[in-house]
Amino acid sequence: MTNCVNHADVQNAAFCSRCGHALCQECVRNVRGSVFCETCLGEFMDAKPADSGATKRVEVVAGENPGAAFVLGLIPGVGAVYNAEYFKAAVHILIFGVLVSIANLDMRVSGPMFSLLAAGFYFYMPFEAYYTAKKHKLRREGVELETPFDRFNQQLEGITNKELWGGGALIVIGVLFLLDNFDLIRMDRIMRLWPLILIAIGVWLLKRFREKAV
Repeated sequence: MTNCVNHADVQNAAFCSRCGHALCQECVRNVRGSVFCETCLGEFMDAKPADSGATKRVEVVAGENPGAAFVLGLIPGVGAVYNAEYFKAAVHILIFGVLVSIANLDMRVSGPMFSLLAAGFYFYMPFEAYYTAKKHKLRREGVELETPFDRFNQQLEGITNKELWGGGALIVIGVLFLLDNFDLIRMDRIMRLWPLILIAIGVWLLKRFREKAV
């Protein structure tokens, strides 16, 4: 029998799979079923892996120039694209298009309201793109920035089942406009009920106030 290369008075228990040296039980380093000595294991860990042609992960670089993001944000959806937020860009284009379409309908009561909403959302997009780009820039420097839009999202976190309510609202609105296209209902009369939205928001705010007060 061969004695351990590190302990001459101790009988070997295994051999290093890399250098072949005899090792006692104390010197054995078992890695995934393979036996290594301390020296070979250290050299193996320090060695740089060879380029085996493995696929490298490509990082998507988001916009870091807040000024450029703001200017591009004046074009619906482009500011979000600059910040590598492609789904948000599609949502922005959809919302802006819907608001403009409704505002252009012949509705004396609600038409001006949707015109204001479309204008407000148009100016929302560049500011949102600006703050998002600023966050990306500071994050690479190790600084986390809390923007007004983050605080708004935090307020929405208190709403449960947001996907359920949002999906249901979109279906109802889509059905109403579809019925109006077939002249089955009059959207101009239905849109006169838009103050109910303000009432619903007021009730929700009062409910949240009562929950916090308890």
